[in-house]
Amino acid sequence: MSKSIFVVCISLLVVLSPILNAKMLSYPNGDRHCVMAQGQVISACLQQANGLLHADCCYAINDVNRHAETTYGRIALCKCFQEILKDSRFTKLIGMPEKCAIPNVVPFDPKIDCDSIKL
Repeated sequence: MSKSIFVVCISLLVVLSPILNAKMLSYPNGDRHCVMAQGQVISACLQQANGLLHADCCYAINDVNRHAETTYGRIALCKCFQEILKDSRFTKLIGMPEKCAIPNVVPFDPKIDCDSIKL
């Protein structure tokens, strides 16, 4: 990982963690964290003009889903996004993965039972 990417990741972690009051859920591969996944999707999806779905948003959602490679990882990703969906500033993210038409996507839905998600 290049130094600049590392600095950006750490910066996101430091800046977004208190803002989102996020839990640090580790993904099974050990190099991704909940707050980083949240930051990646938030920065890509909430900056959309006129509410139109932007390709960067779908790319970000696909990327965080791609890193949830196990059932545990998918459950952790689901719970990760349920944390921020409790905040009214982020309710625009609800249903966003389905709008991107990503196959086998982990839904961003505060009402879903994350423990029922399978690989």
